[in-house]
Amino acid sequence: MALGRKNSGKQLTGHLKTLYARLGGELRWIENPPKLRQRKWRGGDAFAAQAGEREARAEEIRQALPHVIYVIQMFEPDWDPEQEKLIRPLRRGPNRPPHGWADAAFDILRDADDWLTVREMLDRIVERHDLSIDDGPAHVQAYGAINAALQRATHGLVNDGGQPPRWALRSRQSGDESVSGAGGDGS
Repeated sequence: MALGRKNSGKQLTGHLKTLYARLGGELRWIENPPKLRQRKWRGGDAFAAQAGEREARAEEIRQALPHVIYVIQMFEPDWDPEQEKLIRPLRRGPNRPPHGWADAAFDILRDADDWLTVREMLDRIVERHDLSIDDGPAHVQAYGAINAALQRATHGLVNDGGQPPRWALRSRQSGDESVSGAGGDGS
């Protein structure tokens, strides 16, 4: 695969810097786990049982990081890995869609033929992924994650302006003149 003359490694180094930040963040998390996990709260027993897997992953990361640093410094000799901001790994609970609440909501909207409220999207996600969110805090967290993602979306998503707002993809509702863009004017 050729990088091309205009690229000259900038795109590659950008991807490798992101990879370095993610791997470094994961390694930092493995080496310094959350205090709640160490005290055996909130699933601490399962966390302790996975110590061997975490240590094997940490060793893989320790072996890979020098290679990533070397390639980045081939293109940017003055790059300092100590100055790179590390990216903390995402928390993934056992009762979430495999790719996150926001992505699952957008998948539901792609398949939907009509306007949907956040509650309707949440119900369809739970059904599609065979999840159980009967307890209050899990439901509130999922609802909030979906609602926040929809509010941040500015391209390709519209709401009807009602209470509660109903959402649809702009491409599916392009003929409706009463549609407002998500987050304002939709530009």
